[in-house]
Amino acid sequence: MPAVDRFPRPRGFRALVPAQAWATLAQQGVRSHHQARERLLGQGDPGGWVYLCLSGRVKVVYAEPDGRELMLAVRGPGDVIGELANGDSTSRSTTVQAIEPGITAKLSDRRFGEFVERLGLVPQLNSYILGKLRESAAHAWQLAHRTTPTRLAALLFSVIDAAGPDHPRATTIAMSQEELAAALGLARSAITPVLADWKAAGWIRIARGSVEVIDVTEITSAVVSSSGQNRL
Repeated sequence: MPAVDRFPRPRGFRALVPAQAWATLAQQGVRSHHQARERLLGQGDPGGWVYLCLSGRVKVVYAEPDGRELMLAVRGPGDVIGELANGDSTSRSTTVQAIEPGITAKLSDRRFGEFVERLGLVPQLNSYILGKLRESAAHAWQLAHRTTPTRLAALLFSVIDAAGPDHPRATTIAMSQEELAAALGLARSAITPVLADWKAAGWIRIARGSVEVIDVTEITSAVVSSSGQNRL
């Protein structure tokens, strides 16, 4: 279950390295502000750049040629984006799109690699990348075996978890019902009754283009009870 009450510690790659090392990396990059739904990286685009997420949450999406898409992960402050393509001449395999306004610091692959080595952060970076790969395996299992309510709850909680320590509204997910459904590879009609039940129970609030999670504990208990699983 995500810790939605407080976020006392940094997260992502930032949590694995000294504060000064993260600050140094951020200072080396070119800072850029982005708006909600703005595309930071495009599937099929050439690589060559790494982004440090300084604020705001983003989603990592894979799209088929026919337009169908699936959200693979959520990233937030403290995360590194694009490092899996570091030194790889192939094109980007996914799209990264902002969920909400935020800030990134952009470095070339070469500059990022040089500073990671200079600051002695190679073991931490390797550990961070391995963590992402393990997360991908768990995500694939979830898509194949879990129920729609469980998958939807896990999606909402993953966005909350990515908020970081300084987010003013961590439990508000700035995604419409259409976007939430698309993120799970489902039609909106598949998640509408689930959201309606949770809203009626007072566990969430629904506004235009967003969902606010009010009671994580009750949602967790409900999906665990209905699925017979011990955890999300």
